[in-house]
Amino acid sequence: MPEIQSGLPVSVASLTLCMQCLTRKRGVVRQESRVGVRNPPRASALLESLRAFGYDMATALADLVDNSIAARATQVRVEFSTTEGQSWVALVDNGKGMTEAVLHDALRLGGDGPAALRDQVDLGRFGLGLKTASLSQCRLLTVLSRRAGRLTCRSWDLEHVARVDDWEVLTEADADALQIAREVAFTGTGTMVLWRHLDNAGEGRVLAQRIGQARVRLAMWFHRFLAAGALDLRVGPRSVRAWDPFWRKWMATQDLGTEFLGLQGLVKVTPFVLPHPSRLSNQELDLAAGPRGWNGQQGFYVYRRNRLVSAGGWLGLPELTNTHQTRLARIEVDIDQKADSAWQVDVRKSRVHVPPGLEADLTRLACAAREASVRAFRQRAVTLARSRGGEITFAWLSRQRGGMTDYVVNRQHPVVQAALEAPGRVAVEALLRLVERTVPVGLIAIEAERDETRTPQAALERDDENVVRAELAAMLVGLPKDPAARGRLVRALSSVEPFNRFPALVAELTSEVSTDGVGR
Repeated sequence: MPEIQSGLPVSVASLTLCMQCLTRKRGVVRQESRVGVRNPPRASALLESLRAFGYDMATALADLVDNSIAARATQVRVEFSTTEGQSWVALVDNGKGMTEAVLHDALRLGGDGPAALRDQVDLGRFGLGLKTASLSQCRLLTVLSRRAGRLTCRSWDLEHVARVDDWEVLTEADADALQIAREVAFTGTGTMVLWRHLDNAGEGRVLAQRIGQARVRLAMWFHRFLAAGALDLRVGPRSVRAWDPFWRKWMATQDLGTEFLGLQGLVKVTPFVLPHPSRLSNQELDLAAGPRGWNGQQGFYVYRRNRLVSAGGWLGLPELTNTHQTRLARIEVDIDQKADSAWQVDVRKSRVHVPPGLEADLTRLACAAREASVRAFRQRAVTLARSRGGEITFAWLSRQRGGMTDYVVNRQHPVVQAALEAPGRVAVEALLRLVERTVPVGLIAIEAERDETRTPQAALERDDENVVRAELAAMLVGLPKDPAARGRLVRALSSVEPFNRFPALVAELTSEVSTDGVGR
């Protein structure tokens, strides 16, 4: 290395050599300059590929509602026409609207990107939602926005992009778009997102059905905004009413307490256990079931800035699966707005992954909620038994054998016992064994799993009184004729399913029993 003396001129080459020596000594790796050439994606090919992100009608509309909320909208309307060949869907809001420059940037793929700092109410993340959500359903996306009385327009027309094979957005509103704007009364400040050429959304009855199904899921995803009165959301002529997964209005809903997880306590978790189905009316059962039914709605509900992004399921945590007796467990999880990357929130904002550091705590809280749900089912039978003044005798008993569970007829059930004591015992026993060996346990389990709205019911629980009368009368035919024996069995029925739930009717049906020493 040449000696450098203060005040003397040094050549560029010498100085460069000195710097290289210094950087090597310090362990600094110097990157050589590189030469690159542009290799942009083909516009037509990439836009077609971006249509396959996995949106359906509901998730696509939800992404547009997110944008409206970010634009400070308090009213959002989903209008649509199902006319064959001329179907369209329009989402209209009363937000702050966009200038031409802002609208032009809003139609740019990528937008600000996931690393950009966002407003507290901004539900965006990737800068793709408006475009990918809309183009997943249609081939012509038009956005009209009005601010300070000025109307601006931008459109992505996939046919136009295919012709020019370049990233060209159209800047003029066509006559049809302006006519639809008049039909939906888009006249004030705000934005209208219009979908036409609905190749994936369908038309006619299909389109109407998909929008109807979307309404139910929007009520779930945005229920906090709706319940707080921060958002008036309408789909067609109907208002969307909030659907609270945890049904806090029910006194019987159990709140298991809130915990704050993570290094800075930024993850708020509150497990809930809903009431046993037997405590709800038929209407309440249908309402609480949710879009995917009781079984499908159990599990975690993850919120990002008050917007529900994951509704039900156990987030892939080990050994946690949907079961019939855990379906009352629903767990509320609020994540911080800066945690998107850690939770791997996807483009559609409909799926998340648990950060590894939280798996143990979330599993612990989930197990507590699941156990409470199982206890609710077990306690129902105990409560019913106590209300009748003793243990209940059931006609069927479960039996563990060889690691498997099967079911046998309870020989101590008074009606069964009476039949076995009567003439023809051998034939009755043979019939009982045939029934036991042919109970389609597997088929019953499959059907119960398939019908997620089904809830366990006791025999004759919801039948008409005439049906109950006829069934009980048929069961009582086999009682012995001897008054004393018959009287003992009738009294025993007070603790036997299903007779224990209809004491007055049983007394009426056995009224021919004399009261001299045997009683009714």
